[in-house]
Order: sequence, then structure tokens, then C-alpha cells
Amino acid sequence: MTLYAPNIVVFVIAGCLAMMGVLAVLPISLPIPFLSIENAPWYIFLGWFLLAAGTALPHREDEYPQS
Repeated sequence: MTLYAPNIVVFVIAGCLAMMGVLAVLPISLPIPFLSIENAPWYIFLGWFLLAAGTALPHREDEYPQS
């Protein structure tokens, strides 16, 4: 299986989702709606899945032209 480097936007979004999931478990209060300890594993899973999908999908040919 050929894997590709994920887009930087996908990488940042996946990192933010995973960090939100980790911060939801910590005993601090964050003013973010729908961020509770029950939803924390889903945020971490969604970040992982987004990053995995970003590495499995190929890039378009015209996205990075080679000279």
C-alpha cells in the first residue's frame, strides 16, 4: 500500500481534534460546546481517522507540478 504525506490543513485539523479530546478528559473547564468527557474518545478517534484518511488518499497530479 502506498501512503502519502497528508495535507497540512488535514494534519492541523486532526491535531486539534485529538487535542480537544485529550483536554476534555482533564479536570479543567473549557467553554467549548459539546466538549464533555463522554465525547472525548470520539474526538480522538475522529482526529486519528482524518489523519489516516489523509495519508491513504493520493494527491491530484496538477496539485504539485514538477519542473
